[in-house]
Amino acid sequence: MGVHVGACVLFLFQLSSLVLGEVLPLPPFDVTQKDLQQKLSLGNINLDVPALYVFGDSFVDAGNNNYLKTKAKADHPPYGSDFGGKATGRNTNGRLAVDFIAKVAGLPYAPPALGMSEADKKNTVTGVNYASASSGVLPEPPQMEALMGDVLSFDEQIALFEKTTENLKSQFSTQNMSKSLFFIHSASNDFGLVWMLANKDHFTPEAYASYVADELSKRLQKLYALGARKFLVNNVSPLGCQPYNIMQQKPTTACVEEMNQRITAYNKLLPKVLSNLQSKLHGSTFVLGDLYKIFEDVVASPDSYGFTNVKDACCFTDLGKGTVICTPQSVPCQDRNAHVYYDPFHPTERMHLIWATRLLKDSSVVSPMTLVQLLQA
Repeated sequence: MGVHVGACVLFLFQLSSLVLGEVLPLPPFDVTQKDLQQKLSLGNINLDVPALYVFGDSFVDAGNNNYLKTKAKADHPPYGSDFGGKATGRNTNGRLAVDFIAKVAGLPYAPPALGMSEADKKNTVTGVNYASASSGVLPEPPQMEALMGDVLSFDEQIALFEKTTENLKSQFSTQNMSKSLFFIHSASNDFGLVWMLANKDHFTPEAYASYVADELSKRLQKLYALGARKFLVNNVSPLGCQPYNIMQQKPTTACVEEMNQRITAYNKLLPKVLSNLQSKLHGSTFVLGDLYKIFEDVVASPDSYGFTNVKDACCFTDLGKGTVICTPQSVPCQDRNAHVYYDPFHPTERMHLIWATRLLKDSSVVSPMTLVQLLQA
């Protein structure tokens, strides 16, 4: 899905009139479900979604890493500068895509699993967030653990979800679980740090893409066995266009093409992986979110989405020169709504809003149905 960003920026600019651009003002922090649906032009929709379960990495981590011995934390200002001024562990200035989706569905934000009390674990039936920054589809290799510390692997996230199902057996029926949304954003770290640290000398890019796709399939089947039926699975965004990778590698093109090509090889495999799963797992629905294309469209036509800066981190320190996460001493830019990236790796709240909105209603980046249609199915 998608084409290489750096090589095709000019072509995409020429086609920008065909790109679905929508300048979305950020809704108030206390926006209601109906007001948000109206602001996103979703129409008069009724959704019956009992719960939202979130798995993945730092793009969707709501604070699990706050409770782990890891360097991959966003538990300090200026993270959360637009989340009531509170750093919750979200790797951005405000809300995440999954927060907006929860609000549209009439659900509270899914709490981080590791921050829940024993009472909460037995009584929270509206969903849980298991995501962990720096995690991937594959188990964390020793080199990664030495660099980043302890994070929740996908397998560990699934194990936590299994405990959730055990805790809620008396309150949450199989039918309710089958109506719940399982939101997956993983594999980015497999194609970023894990590839560089542990796997580039052992796989060709194509073989590695196939390996990660197969491992993802196994884990999605585990979730199905535990009761999951409705899946939204995102592909990997163009990491070669992240400020960190641009600053580190200084490509002659707009982005680091070698990295984006590896990611594209994986992204091309996902449609068949999900289609095969749906054909053999009775009652399942797998929807693919093309996050690569969402970023690609914004890079191609930033003005049509209200952005003026697609390559620089909003949180920028002289020490890191755009290559480290926001430090407690750093001050974020004033025009963060105009930036795609908040820190060298992670999108701003406004980019999260665009991600959520396009998944909800734009069939050009989500297939075989929109997220609203999946939630209504």
